[in-house]
Amino acid sequence: MSLDLADSDENVLVWPFGYIEQRPVVRSIGERDLYLGNKFAASPERHDRRFEFVLSATHEPCPLTTHHRPLADGPENNWSTFASAVDTARALYRRDGSVLVHCKAGISRSTTLVATTLAAEEGHRLRAALDIVHEARPRAMPNPALHEQAVLYLAARS
Repeated sequence: MSLDLADSDENVLVWPFGYIEQRPVVRSIGERDLYLGNKFAASPERHDRRFEFVLSATHEPCPLTTHHRPLADGPENNWSTFASAVDTARALYRRDGSVLVHCKAGISRSTTLVATTLAAEEGHRLRAALDIVHEARPRAMPNPALHEQAVLYLAARS
């Protein structure tokens, strides 16, 4: 259930905490062969899209997973776990073929990995990379602890 609030001429949807859309969410990041999604995006019986690589940031790998880098949606991740997940996303992004990066809801963990990858690979500031992701997935919202790790990751690599 969502709450529709009127704010002048715009509608704002407010989703309950922990809400996960019960359908596949697959968002193309601009013209790139890079996609962000929820857990259902990595289930072949739920849609007809195909990806050469699927990076799952969920606790358990999903059916289409080719690379599993489980992350917590909060401060529980240690540095090497986070850096490994971003390094994997970057390596897949540089390869030929479509890449899906997904987490449970397609809002925080996958957003952080995709934005950090764009910032590192395309030379964007993290804020600009998050804006690119937000264009494709307006609900994109990195957990503050993951955002902090992304900033540290990018600072360590510059």
